[in-house]
Amino acid sequence: MKLNITGKLVAVLSLTSVLLVAAMATAIYWSFQKGFLTYLTELELDRLDETVADLSATYRIVGSWDFLRGNHEGWMEYLPIRKVKESQPVPPRQPPVGAQSGGRFPPPLAPQDRTGLTTRLRLLDADKHNIIGPPSESGNALLRPIELDDQTIGWLSLSPLPVPESDLDRRFRDQQLRSIYPIAGGALLLALLIGVPLGRHLLKPVKAIARGAHALTRGRFDTRLEPQSSDELGRLVLDFNALAKALERNEQLRRQSMADVSHELRTPLAILRGDIEAIQDGVRPLDQSQMARLHNSVMVLSRLVDDLYDLALVDAGALTYQKSSIDLSAIMQQAADAAAGEFAKKDISLTINVDEGMQILGDTRRLRQVFDNLLKNSLRYTDKGGECRLTGIQKKWQIYINLEDSAPSVAMDELPRLFDRFYRVEASRNRSRGGAGLGLAICKTIITAHEGEISAQASRLGGVRVHITLPAETDYHE
Repeated sequence: MKLNITGKLVAVLSLTSVLLVAAMATAIYWSFQKGFLTYLTELELDRLDETVADLSATYRIVGSWDFLRGNHEGWMEYLPIRKVKESQPVPPRQPPVGAQSGGRFPPPLAPQDRTGLTTRLRLLDADKHNIIGPPSESGNALLRPIELDDQTIGWLSLSPLPVPESDLDRRFRDQQLRSIYPIAGGALLLALLIGVPLGRHLLKPVKAIARGAHALTRGRFDTRLEPQSSDELGRLVLDFNALAKALERNEQLRRQSMADVSHELRTPLAILRGDIEAIQDGVRPLDQSQMARLHNSVMVLSRLVDDLYDLALVDAGALTYQKSSIDLSAIMQQAADAAAGEFAKKDISLTINVDEGMQILGDTRRLRQVFDNLLKNSLRYTDKGGECRLTGIQKKWQIYINLEDSAPSVAMDELPRLFDRFYRVEASRNRSRGGAGLGLAICKTIITAHEGEISAQASRLGGVRVHITLPAETDYHE
């Protein structure tokens, strides 16, 4: 059975709680086995003050530890362990005669060692060499210095207790370990109380995004979501809305493109068909004038098909460029010379002023296509008797190109849309000025492919100013 996000979140929190409780149990067990027992051993070592004082006093008299070397019975006299006959008074500890004369201590009372002190305590000299007691253990033994006149004359070494030393200690340890079970139950319950509402809260925007995605797959691109927070999920909702808006716009452009392509093809075909049928019916004579009219309609269709083909290549990412080091100044001059005749026929003044030797890395044919389209667009939409200026300058590593024409102009809110496909300012879409609204879109694609930028602005001459920025291949030195 597949879990939803809420179930997964609850499962993760529950597993985390179980692992946390297990870690707590392990820590408590280790604490009692290591830390708590070490603490008890330190307390036990601190209770040997009397033993330390007695050993220090005897050392002052004897002057060495020879009185305890191999003398286990004498060593037992210094240990704070209970005697079997507790009513018998214990004589004061005096330095044994045998320590100096070679004699032996009198046999002590039988000790009762409940904590195993005799098996864990040893006496070391100042260099920590074993004098009396069990063999030295490396690692966890605790040391207590024995001092005489501010000098360390020996050490008491005590190994930790292997197990809790009393029933009270064991009961305390067991009580702490048993408290883990209600803690574990409380942690699991807390995981459920937090996980279920938290999972539902987190799942709410995710479900909304899922429903929105399903709506987009069904073509409802007008779907929008309301962001509920400013976290990652909130930003995801904003990204979803941006995606939906882009899809809606693309769908609108697709439908508009289909309608525009149909319209752009239908109009010249209708004109061409009407002219041919008129010639067939004998309404119009088949002379040079009619042949020119038919040829013009065919050329309009040819240019439209070429533009559509270029756009199809752009969409497929297959529009190729043969880039090399070229003189952009020469290309601009050639385009202006080719268009000069058409401008003269319409009585439009065309002037060009470009810096010489503007070298760039680009495709000669594609860049020539850009300037041809821009000049034809300016010729098409500039009133008779107007003016058009083409300028180009290089500053350091940048080339700046401007094409300005005179009236009519374009509304400021429509300037950014001039580079959209099939966009034409004339709402009536009459073809008195010609053009299918694809030339500027192709220009923008080519300029972008050359790592440049193109934009439309208001012209000082009263028309439109097209501004182009391209990277130069070499630095320009004035």
